Amino acid sequence: MLIRGYHQAAVRRAFSLLELILVMIIMCTVLGMAVPSLRGFFSSRQIKDMGEQMVALTRYAKTQAVYNSQLYRMNFDLDRRQYWLSAMEKGQYQRLENDFGSRFSIPADINVEFENFSREGTLFYVDFNPEGYSKQCRIMLEDDKQNYIDIVCYGPAENFEMVERINGQKDQRQ
Repeated sequence: MLIRGYHQAAVRRAFSLLELILVMIIMCTVLGMAVPSLRGFFSSRQIKDMGEQMVALTRYAKTQAVYNSQLYRMNFDLDRRQYWLSAMEKGQYQRLENDFGSRFSIPADINVEFENFSREGTLFYVDFNPEGYSKQCRIMLEDDKQNYIDIVCYGPAENFEMVERINGQKDQRQ
């Protein structure tokens, strides 16, 4: 009798198969409603990640240019949709032999424009000199969801910073 009472108590604490199926249906319905609203999140995150990566590269180039007393350059090849850092060695710019010298891809859905950048053919670039200066310039990023981000250097001695544009309007500080 004691064993039987113990068995019945254990059964009462468990969920029935019907209850588990009902919970699964509710969870799938909620998830189905939430997924479409998250679609734009990942595309806007992609442009922000690219902007943050570009800011990190510019800060690294500026710091290394001063530390190594060497010219550094951030390069953009829009035909190949790539960007990377290089340093002046023996009269020529050479790609860095570390992670910062890797060729980073520009996603297909992100449009890149430049303001006040130097250019050689299809290659756009900005130089960082050993005195800690670079050009006053702007990199404008836009994705297919109309998210806008600018990577801006407001003055030759200032660091690059990331600025989000609201409704595509440019920051008027420059």
